[in-house]
This record gives sequence, structure tokens and C-alpha cells, in this order.
Amino acid sequence: MDPEKAEFKRLIDLMGWSQSEAARRLHKTPAAVNHLVNPAHPNKPTQTTLQLLKLIIASERPDLFEAAFELKEGPSGLKPDHNKLSHKEKALIEMLRQAPPAEQERVYAVIRAMLNQGAEKQPKWRKSPN
Repeated sequence: MDPEKAEFKRLIDLMGWSQSEAARRLHKTPAAVNHLVNPAHPNKPTQTTLQLLKLIIASERPDLFEAAFELKEGPSGLKPDHNKLSHKEKALIEMLRQAPPAEQERVYAVIRAMLNQGAEKQPKWRKSPN
């Protein structure tokens, strides 16, 4: 299985979500999530989708934080996961956790809006929608 697909499936399984629940949480269709976990389908999750999933895990299930960002085994032994959060990202998550729930929801809404922009308004840093 493709490494990105395997990581996506591992994270969904870690949360105990069905594909339908993952689709709802990631604002994707159930078919899109099915394509992302189906080894025979060419679509694979983007880094943005994997990071969003990890941010959700870090925010909602801090007890799973370490498992979500574990090291992966490679041909030359253990290698750091390139999907790991940076120090800045971890600091932002910690700040977000300290905000009241209503404020957290407003921040989530802004992030979702930024990530779901139409193709004509895509920022240069975003490669392609998933």
C-alpha cells in the first residue's frame, strides 16, 4: 500500500472512525475517503489532509498525540516522519487548547475556509485540493 494511504488509514483507525465519520470530520465525501484508503485507487491523501487529520487528533485526543506522530520504519532503519508537526505547529496547538471552546470553533472555521478555497483563489503554497 502507498505510504500516504497507509498513514491516512492508520490515523483513521487510531481515532476509531469509520470512513463515513472521517469524511464528515474532514469535510470530504464518503467516496473520496474510500478512494484514499483503497490501495487499488490512484488518489492518495495530500500532506494538507494528513496534517489536518493529525491536528484534529492532537486537539481532540491529546492522549493519542504521540501515536499520531510516531517514527516510521524505513529501509535504513527508523526515520523521522516527515508529517510530524514542527515546533511552531505544536505551539499553535497548545495555544488553541487554552482558548475557550467557542473561540476554538471560530479558529477551526477560519482554517477550514482557508483550506477549502476555490481553485481560482488558491494560495501559492497549496498544491492541489484533495
